[in-house]
Amino acid sequence: MNILLINPPANDILDPIGMQRRKPEKTWVPLGIAYLGSTLSQAGYDVTVRDMHSYAWDNVKSELENVKPDVIGISCFTMWRAGAIQTAKLARQCCPEAHIILGGPHASLFPEQMFRLAPVDTIVIGEGEITMVELAGVLAKGGDRAGVKGIAYQEAGRIVKTDPRPTVKDLESLPFPLYESFDLDEYKSPEIPPPYLSLKGTHIISSRGCPFSCRFCSVNRFWGKQWRPRSPRNVVDELQWLYQAHGVRHVYFSDDIFTLDQDRTVEICREILRRKLEMVWMAETRVDCVTREMLTWMRKAGCYRIYYGVESGSPTILKNVKKGFTVQKIKEAFAATHEAGIQPCCFLMVGNPGENETTIDETVALIKEIRPATVPIMGLTQILPGSALYEFSKSQGLITDDFWLGNKQAPFYTGEHTVNELIALQLRLTRGVAPELYQMLRSIGLDENYLRMRSLFGEK
Repeated sequence: MNILLINPPANDILDPIGMQRRKPEKTWVPLGIAYLGSTLSQAGYDVTVRDMHSYAWDNVKSELENVKPDVIGISCFTMWRAGAIQTAKLARQCCPEAHIILGGPHASLFPEQMFRLAPVDTIVIGEGEITMVELAGVLAKGGDRAGVKGIAYQEAGRIVKTDPRPTVKDLESLPFPLYESFDLDEYKSPEIPPPYLSLKGTHIISSRGCPFSCRFCSVNRFWGKQWRPRSPRNVVDELQWLYQAHGVRHVYFSDDIFTLDQDRTVEICREILRRKLEMVWMAETRVDCVTREMLTWMRKAGCYRIYYGVESGSPTILKNVKKGFTVQKIKEAFAATHEAGIQPCCFLMVGNPGENETTIDETVALIKEIRPATVPIMGLTQILPGSALYEFSKSQGLITDDFWLGNKQAPFYTGEHTVNELIALQLRLTRGVAPELYQMLRSIGLDENYLRMRSLFGEK
């Protein structure tokens, strides 16, 4: 049985105010289908994995016609759901006999909608590795899907959901991703600074799940609240394999919380040093999950940058979004990271419940004190399905599940401010923490005067 796994094109989505987004470039290897590919291949199936994120539709059609798959699996994320739906439609046209499967976070949350919008045969709900292997076995034998946990399908005019699939307890039972399907030289993330852009790189996930409950985040609806780490030896086994077999010299640990277990992190660093892997790397974590000793080991082992989810410098906002740490903890983490010789960087959000000019000014004051190594990555708070903020927004009448039947991005949270007011708050933040960026925005007309003109024409 021939299986084709697709990361679909991402150029058909509209932003929250209805404007077409620019065609995306390749940034990171799509590890979701890479893991599915290796797991299916290990089980003996003929698997082709294709990252079509930046493909034109003619290229997608050609790929489908050339491969002629029996089974087609398509990733479906909220931001890029329109591309997944269009890919399914094109797959049905080009391969009418193929069994089309949709999976990923958005399809897992809204299987009923996906059946309405796309010619899909089966939807995989939640983690897909074990489910896809079992499903492929059933399809190969022409069996009954009812015994496969973690899927949805249509039968006699109704949607059938099987029992939920438990999360994978032992992540080390999964093979390493199918990197053979990707040209790593094509992937260049904007987070990588110029000195390292020439290095061949990728990202890896050393753990799944998050035990925290930030109101704006939907991660633990898909991965679960239980944090499931891989052992230090297994993580460094993958690093060594990437280093030797694929020439990787730059890695981004894209775990939601890479350093939740500080002892594990230190042991990963020690193992990197023991094996003399000359790599540089970045990671994401929380400010309350770092220690000075651990940061020292991270720097020795090649870590040069850490991204922290700071979100806000206001105690009120941090409490409102249930971050679970204080402004003081942010200051301590950044001071310790600077001291260790690692570049501390941060994500900031504008527009969470309680946001106003005062809370923005508190964030500006904090950023000036903690001195992140780069301009903070700033964005307006969006209402993401699966998050507590999404349910709160539904109760406020800001959104319904039917919103996702269209092709706009997740909307901004407008429970307290209009979009124009939110943009004004973001400009205020930008002016305070990144004056050069603010002047650049002014030079292209995106400033307070622009917002006044929008208001004059009735745009909110």
